[in-house]
Amino acid sequence: MNFLIRLLAVVGSLTGLLISSSSLLAEDFIDFDDLIDFDEMVDNDSGAPEAEIADPFEGINRVIFSFNDGAYKKVIQPFTRQYVRIVPIEGRKGIANFFDNLGYPVRLAGSVLQLKLGRATQETGKFLVNTTAGMAGFMDAAQDFDGLNPEQEDIGQALGSWGLKHGFYIVLPLAGPSSLRDFVGRIGEGAVDPISEPWSQVDDSQARVALQAVDTVNDLPEIIDIYSSITNSAIDPYIAVRDGYAQLRAVQVSK
Repeated sequence: MNFLIRLLAVVGSLTGLLISSSSLLAEDFIDFDDLIDFDEMVDNDSGAPEAEIADPFEGINRVIFSFNDGAYKKVIQPFTRQYVRIVPIEGRKGIANFFDNLGYPVRLAGSVLQLKLGRATQETGKFLVNTTAGMAGFMDAAQDFDGLNPEQEDIGQALGSWGLKHGFYIVLPLAGPSSLRDFVGRIGEGAVDPISEPWSQVDDSQARVALQAVDTVNDLPEIIDIYSSITNSAIDPYIAVRDGYAQLRAVQVSK
């Protein structure tokens, strides 16, 4: 009970900060897992293809990037350290697994829109196993089954597989890097996401905001650490994040 009270206290503090600063972040239009995947791609030396993204609004984007950078390192990072101190790693993993399981409809839609029916079947199997044997998704029971860990798909990737280009690069307040194509894809994902409006399966607005906040807060410690590892060693952090984002999305679309 004490653990739950402390968790809710930290989440409550961060919720006010994040939602008041950026409604886009609360609605989860941007998938911060992209930064995590990019970091793994670099570490694995996967030979990411050269990818370019138009940046006609670089001046504005740099201003927003600078604001984000300051917010991440001076405001959000201290909160995430407190969260990590209070919530054990087992608890954070369980929460991450739970929300990953809830993301099944989005990944299913991304697979079906690309006619990747095999991956759609794998996603369905993974969801069923984790929802049952995985105790509502808090445990990733499917990782022990061959063939139930497909590459993740999203609607932005589906649009890219149809031949649609990025359009132009966007940096959103707090929410970070995106593009016109991927931003539209995120809006489309709101139609199948079980938490986000307008088709949320959670009727109570306060409960919905709380779920979104917990999901965001739980991801932040790893996100901030990876963001720092990418930007701290870069000559131009803005370019490093922008080009890395373009390369990552090119790899994801090509798979």
